[in-house]
Amino acid sequence: MSIRDWFSLLTPRSRNADAIAPTEAEQQKLNQFAAHADFEAGLAAYSVRDYTTAIARFKRVIAIRHDDADTHNNLGLSYLAAHQYEDALDAFVLSAHFRPRFPQAYYNMALATRAVGALDESVRYLEQAIEIKPDFVAAHNTLGYMLTHQTGDFAQGAAHIRTALSLDPADPDVLCNYGAVLVQEGNADEALKLCERLVKAYPDMHEARLNRALAKLKLGRFDTGWRDYEARKLAGGNYISRAITLPEWQGESLHRKKLLVYAEQGLGDQIMFASCLPDLLKRADSCLIECARPLASLFTRSFAPAMVVMQSGDAELLRTAEAAGMNYQVAIGSVPAQVRRNAEEFPPQAGFLRAEASRTDFWKARLDALGKGLKVGISWTGGAPSTRGANRSTRVVDWLPILQQQGCHFINLQYGSAGADLQPFRQLNPGLMLHDWPEAIVNYDETAALVAALDLVISVQTAVVHLAGALGTPAWVMLQAACEWRYGQHGESMPWYSSVRLFRQARQSEWNPVISDVTRHLSEMAKPCSGR
Repeated sequence: MSIRDWFSLLTPRSRNADAIAPTEAEQQKLNQFAAHADFEAGLAAYSVRDYTTAIARFKRVIAIRHDDADTHNNLGLSYLAAHQYEDALDAFVLSAHFRPRFPQAYYNMALATRAVGALDESVRYLEQAIEIKPDFVAAHNTLGYMLTHQTGDFAQGAAHIRTALSLDPADPDVLCNYGAVLVQEGNADEALKLCERLVKAYPDMHEARLNRALAKLKLGRFDTGWRDYEARKLAGGNYISRAITLPEWQGESLHRKKLLVYAEQGLGDQIMFASCLPDLLKRADSCLIECARPLASLFTRSFAPAMVVMQSGDAELLRTAEAAGMNYQVAIGSVPAQVRRNAEEFPPQAGFLRAEASRTDFWKARLDALGKGLKVGISWTGGAPSTRGANRSTRVVDWLPILQQQGCHFINLQYGSAGADLQPFRQLNPGLMLHDWPEAIVNYDETAALVAALDLVISVQTAVVHLAGALGTPAWVMLQAACEWRYGQHGESMPWYSSVRLFRQARQSEWNPVISDVTRHLSEMAKPCSGR
């Protein structure tokens, strides 16, 4: 209805005090005009991020047009932007109810459920959106990202990202996700070229800059790689922003200065980056080091005289830092940018963490009681879905050639649900002994003491690799073909730990050649120790 039509309905009656109410048809026209005005006002409010007004306007539309799928969808988007996720999902469900084959509504349901961590539900909604609209680029792209980064189905996720790329080869978000796929598949050179183009065209695309960082770091280009790695603070992921008001340390002199180093990412990352802490202890007047709770005793023992605190909330950490007179703050993952700018700045070292000596002696005695031979700790599975745990894991039964090696005693270092894997394995292989001491696994300081007492650790990519390397215990790592950036693109060594040796897959998912190679080297190593 035009303004002229609306005005014509009202004007004659406004001149007559005895005017009668509008007819039903006229009232419907008035209502529809009001609904249209509110819908447009809602869109305008949403565009300027006034979500409260947008929600109110779209609700007024729905009061008149309760079955309007587009309005319900826009109401849901407003709730979603306002972080009211339950209300958003309700609105999207109603949108799909009134228009059953509405792919955008299902896509938005996926966004709402993903925001609250309901990843499986989110995946199902994305699959429904794609079923309705097979060429839905955003749905393929988002589903691909979730599968590769959050739920662990990398192969299927990469396939969806490639589908999105075939549908829209110029979409920057799709290209960014494809860059991450290339990095994870081991195509660091190709990924780097793609990310260079994206960052040049879209300087504020932090995800592309982070992908470029991972490609550079994997290729050993540390100086510029670390600079790009700062994009992790804006790209999301494992980094969690901290509200700490101290100035950020960016390489300034620490003479007569005090430095707070705060925790980020997982245990393995914190251990690896902690290899840089001795450099800081030499430079700064004093350091306050925050770390995950399981690492607190280890770090306290290893980085004296630094003050070590367990990971806590921002306010508590800031109070501690201010009370200790800290001058600067830095994320532990940002430290290498100042002290590991090239391969030559990674020092050879025999280990920088110190297990508790009396407990190490206890475990050495317990291991010696097993008899002659190498004492070898093993871990065969690791990682969460978000870190591609399925791709970097094996089954304990795959290790049979290793576990049959003479002159060795094998000790379980597997954290988590190892018992479920071990029980059927032991039933099928009653002659094999895999020693299992749960009391050494549930306490990380005790794990460190056991690992320090071992002759060798053999593992897939898990935190125990970092623990062994940081303690100076020899460790052999079985790597998937598309391994993480920290293990580099090629070679048998990694710069972070002098005691770690790498055994790489030639082809993705083919573990048997790797296990055969490890078995052969273990046989050679065990020969001189057979009389121990």
